[in-house]
Amino acid sequence: MGPNSEIYLPDNDRDIIWWIRTDQNGNKSVVPFDVKPHQEPTPVDTQDLAARLAAVEEWINGKSNKSNAKRTNNAAVAATATAPTAES
Repeated sequence: MGPNSEIYLPDNDRDIIWWIRTDQNGNKSVVPFDVKPHQEPTPVDTQDLAARLAAVEEWINGKSNKSNAKRTNNAAVAATATAPTAES
């Protein structure tokens, strides 16, 4: 191959195409590319996704309510523990 050239060569043993190119000094660089048959993407089941999302939201909201209840109880206990009394 001469300088500043490129060529695509198929591999007879594997599903690969080799991209071979040379720079201005004639130095070669070789890049392999995988070749796969085209497959249509599988359709997304939106009802299944909606059900899964609802379950995750329910789980998150349940955890959030529990942690908020703990915070409220802890804050109430801390407020009564540090509140000044009439005797002081």
